[in-house]
Amino acid sequence: MAFDAYRRSVCEQCGTRAAEWDEECNGDRFAYVTTTVRCVGCELITTEQQTVPEGPDGYGVRIGLVPRTAWEARQTESWHGRRQGQP
Repeated sequence: MAFDAYRRSVCEQCGTRAAEWDEECNGDRFAYVTTTVRCVGCELITTEQQTVPEGPDGYGVRIGLVPRTAWEARQTESWHGRRQGQP
């Protein structure tokens, strides 16, 4: 239960807790500094999301990442299946 309470106190977006910033709780208003990080995976997902159609055709569409080796293996399996008359 204590861990659940702790998890609820953590901001889902930045991962900090209000008490860490609150000087009345021994926190520090300047406890953290920002840093900018570019994630190539997130960049690829954002780029692909721009191709998802608006409206019903885009409902439920999620973009994810798959390791290239797994994707290539799946493409090869699919190609072999089509050559052998499988769907």
